[in-house]
Amino acid sequence: MQQSKRKNSLFYLFLILFVFNSCSLENRIENKQRRAERKIEKLTIKYPQLLKQDTITDTLNVFTSEIKHDTSFIDTTSDTTYIYKDKLRIKYIRVGDTTYIEGECKSDTIIQTVDIPVERIVVRKQGIIEQLSKNLKKILIYLFLILLLVLVLSIGWKFIKKAIWPLS
Repeated sequence: MQQSKRKNSLFYLFLILFVFNSCSLENRIENKQRRAERKIEKLTIKYPQLLKQDTITDTLNVFTSEIKHDTSFIDTTSDTTYIYKDKLRIKYIRVGDTTYIEGECKSDTIIQTVDIPVERIVVRKQGIIEQLSKNLKKILIYLFLILLLVLVLSIGWKFIKKAIWPLS
């Protein structure tokens, strides 16, 4: 009676360990990531041109605002003068003994093209130590399960041996 309870408890312990080990979200994500990395590695072996660097060209537009300024001062010459150069316009007006100066610089757009080198696919290789450290929990659980299975089989073999050959 005592041994059957022990066997049942061991069975339930195995069942619980198996369920919780196989249903973890981390394990599923790690498996999907490993599969994706293997697929990327196979693709890069099949198509090595995917590893070449690609260049993205980006155009930046910088807008400058319009600048206006008005001022006045007293001058002895009488005349109206217009000065135009590129986007700059200056108007010099004399009315009586007062001079008005109006300056305006029109808005401008500065276009700059930037080339950015980008790798198409990045392949990450894992070393043996990284793989072992990543899967250490699984390895220990499987070793524990194998040892437990060997223990159960050896105990079971003793009972079967006594049942088959009772005299030995």
